[in-house]
Amino acid sequence: MAQVRGQPGPSLQQRQQQLEPFISASARSYGIDPRILRAVCFIESRFRNDAVSPKGAGGPMQFMPATARRYGLQNPHDPKAAIDAAAHYLRDLLTKFGGRLDLALAAYNAGEGTVESFQIGKPLVLATGQIINPHGVITGGVPPYRETETYVRSAIRLLIADTYSTVPRLTSSRPRNGPTMRDDRDQNKRSRSAATSSTRSSFIEVQ
Repeated sequence: MAQVRGQPGPSLQQRQQQLEPFISASARSYGIDPRILRAVCFIESRFRNDAVSPKGAGGPMQFMPATARRYGLQNPHDPKAAIDAAAHYLRDLLTKFGGRLDLALAAYNAGEGTVESFQIGKPLVLATGQIINPHGVITGGVPPYRETETYVRSAIRLLIADTYSTVPRLTSSRPRNGPTMRDDRDQNKRSRSAATSSTRSSFIEVQ
């Protein structure tokens, strides 16, 4: 989703380890699950501070300029500030959408106005004149865009993988077998249930 400037540097795991203190601290500050921040950071930039998207989003959390200004983020490539702003934004999205993680993730990707449009079936006219959802389709909130649907499913799979790993590591979107996975039937059953429900609705408590 993002392009990267410069030469290859630290490995994915090293980049994650460098950002982990910021993820943990910001998650505590805004009362959200750090796994959400971790999953979004992985999907958006693979934990790269110098990531830049073709649409103009930048930094590890891929802030667009307008959203960055809204949350007082002056430099989206500053990992501490960017992750803190993202935690604030995700907390606001979770609150706005009643704790529904699928809608918060969809809004982070496609915009909250777009999610609201498909939630209530009302077309949205952007400042550019573009019309979102011109036919008033109701999907329950997640826009019927392949990118956004994939984004939401991928993030929730990462959250499931992170839940059942003893060490927070997001090098794969699938849970790993082996010593990092708890191997009991109840947890496997819960994991399958969560994966099944991810395309419908996912709720998370906002502290």
